[in-house]
Amino acid sequence: MKPPINVGVVGYWYSGRNFHSYLIGLEKRLKLYAVCARNPDRRKQAEKEYGVKTFSNVDDTLKDGNIHLVVVATPHNMHAELSIKAMEAGKHVVVEKIMCMNTREADAMIEASKRNNVMLTVFHNRRWDGDYLTVRKILDEGLLGEPFLIEESIMWCNERVDASRWRSIKEM
Repeated sequence: MKPPINVGVVGYWYSGRNFHSYLIGLEKRLKLYAVCARNPDRRKQAEKEYGVKTFSNVDDTLKDGNIHLVVVATPHNMHAELSIKAMEAGKHVVVEKIMCMNTREADAMIEASKRNNVMLTVFHNRRWDGDYLTVRKILDEGLLGEPFLIEESIMWCNERVDASRWRSIKEM
């Protein structure tokens, strides 16, 4: 049996911690090797929760030759830059949805993947939710005919959400 693939997670906030780090731990072919987070408290949290190596910046993370796969779980506006940087360092990349901010960035990411002969994929955990599966079944059975556009949003807000967080700022 092959040894597991060492994974470095870049970003240890909600998705980096609650989805990626957790799910990596469930897959025997993967090993959560490192977490990169600017916030020292989040690095301490990752060390405590997973016993992993931590980094405060992406450049040092990418220099670690033991990391073969990088998960980019940062704010959306950082996805393209960080993914391309990781692929230029020879790392395979899983980027959190949304992939990037526009087609130009997507094209640059795909080109970096090809140029460096590394994998690039988008993590989209929602594809297994009931509403997605229902739409897929309806389309597979031909109940609606040929769709022109399908659009769905999953949004939430409550009194605990800080409106100044990055998802509330248009530029991000």
